[in-house]
Amino acid sequence: MSESTLSFWIATTEDTNYPVLENDITVDVAIVGGGLAGIMSAYFLKNEGLKVALIDSGKIAKSTTGNTTAKITSQHSLIYQKIKKSMGDGLVKQYADANETAIKTISDVISKEKIECDFEWKDAFLYTQNENNINKIQKEVESATFAGIKADYLDQIPLPFTVLAAIRFTGQAQFHPRKFALAIAENLIKSGVQIFEGTRAMDIKEGSKCEITTDKGKSITADHVIIASHYPFYDGKGLYFSRMYPVRS
Repeated sequence: MSESTLSFWIATTEDTNYPVLENDITVDVAIVGGGLAGIMSAYFLKNEGLKVALIDSGKIAKSTTGNTTAKITSQHSLIYQKIKKSMGDGLVKQYADANETAIKTISDVISKEKIECDFEWKDAFLYTQNENNINKIQKEVESATFAGIKADYLDQIPLPFTVLAAIRFTGQAQFHPRKFALAIAENLIKSGVQIFEGTRAMDIKEGSKCEITTDKGKSITADHVIIASHYPFYDGKGLYFSRMYPVRS
């Protein structure tokens, strides 16, 4: 990756150097993918007393997590009116609660583990300069408020240009994702979790236990497997490849 396109989060943190998987191992849970999803899964599982191993084909927290927007929010475009309309009142409240709980959980973990990761509480805004979207903004505020989100309708926000309508979600946050993820990873190692980099999962053999085969010729046997690799490499049951599509953001 050229220097001109290097993520700020990657550029301002040291590279990791976790070992390659060199022996067959057996654990309670194996996690494929070392981004925030995989690392946090390992964190909560080891807190429950489980034996955990995590592998990544490259370096941990350096792909999607290392190139993220770094916002920790419940505000995801016009999602609340969409969920409420297509899935009903119960699920839109469940979605809101899950996201609000996640924000608080991250804040709690940062405080508990004393992680320096530039965490800040911030408002999140969604705005439009198109008259055709004003009604959509109003409906999103109504749906988000119904779901339990602290959402306000505004006709101006702290930007150096005019907007026609906007939503403000309060109680949102931002942080340095790699400082956070790498600190959690160090915590995992101290707690006995095994982390392997440069180790690509190739397939999963299912049975009374699962066996992950890797490109290193070594395997991980586990009672449970979590696929947190962004793109699911294994399609034994879900046929995820048929439901995926490319997006650009």
